[in-house]
Amino acid sequence: MFTKKGDAAVLAKLGEAPAPYREIGERLHRIIRDNAPSLEPIVRWGLPFYVKDGKDVCYIKPDKEYIVFGFGEVVNPAHEEGAHMHPVAWNITSLDDATEARIKALVVKAAS
Repeated sequence: MFTKKGDAAVLAKLGEAPAPYREIGERLHRIIRDNAPSLEPIVRWGLPFYVKDGKDVCYIKPDKEYIVFGFGEVVNPAHEEGAHMHPVAWNITSLDDATEARIKALVVKAAS
C-alpha cells in the first residue's frame, strides 16, 4: 500500500477531480482541517483519508458525477442509538451552508 502524507498530497489528489467536484473536495478538506486539526491527511489507495492514532476517521472519494464524503467503520459520528441502519457515506453534488454545518458537526464529533 502506497501512502503519501500531508495537505499537499491530499490537495494534489483532489485537484485531479473534475470541476465542480474538485472545488467541493477542496472545501471539504478545509472543513476537516479547520475543525479537526488533530486528523492527519494522507492519500492511501488513491483516496484522501484523514486519520487519528492510525485509525481512519473520514475520507473523500471524488468521482465524475459526485463526490463521496464518508467515515471509517471504527468512528461513525452519524450513528443513531436504536436505529437499524447507520449512514457512513454521502454522495455530495453541491455544498450549501446547512450541508457544510452538518459536515463540520460530524467531523468535530468524530475527531473528539
